[in-house]
Amino acid sequence: MSGAERPRPRLFGVVLAGGQSRRYGSPKARARLAGLTLLERALAILHAAGLETGVIANRADDLPAGPLSAAVSVRPDLTPGAGPLGGLHAALVWARERGDARVFLLGCDLPLVPPALVTRLAAGFDAARPTVPASPGPLGIEPLCACYPVSLAAAAEEWLSAGRFGMGEFVRAHAPVVVAPEQFASITGSEHAFLNVNTPADRDRAARLLGARGGPDQARA
Repeated sequence: MSGAERPRPRLFGVVLAGGQSRRYGSPKARARLAGLTLLERALAILHAAGLETGVIANRADDLPAGPLSAAVSVRPDLTPGAGPLGGLHAALVWARERGDARVFLLGCDLPLVPPALVTRLAAGFDAARPTVPASPGPLGIEPLCACYPVSLAAAAEEWLSAGRFGMGEFVRAHAPVVVAPEQFASITGSEHAFLNVNTPADRDRAARLLGARGGPDQARA
């Protein structure tokens, strides 16, 4: 079989919806933005990128009811209270059980990620390292919009067992493939892809940006 014909490693799209939403004041996964909840929007982004999806969340009562979210399987963290790294670990174990080679992890509070960016990051998959986009945020990368090989499940478990919960630190420790902004600047909407909805004001800003884009909402396509 030639390289062009070789099937790509299976990719499982997982929405991380397990945060405590302290700054938002109510469960962010149920917050509505342009007619969709943040959870529905994140799932729709991954679906538009052609991925099968699942949700990591610790409190089912915090999730919205609806046809899109109701059709998706939900699992809790295997190590409760460990933050995003705990969610990544649960996602990697889940993907390994499914027979997938990798996980695309998307935080439900990143509602402006274009599906084309998910596809671009997945194309840079490395079998041993995370593939993450550069970000203007404090970490310099966005680990909650990134691709991870299931081979990192054991390392994530070791970190959690040792009480090490830093998501950015974990990614940096595993020599990530960092996709520079110029490599995805041509994707429509990528300039606001990493707007993080932590407060109602952030949600309102995201709504204004969606309205300014015009045209069809990609998350509804």
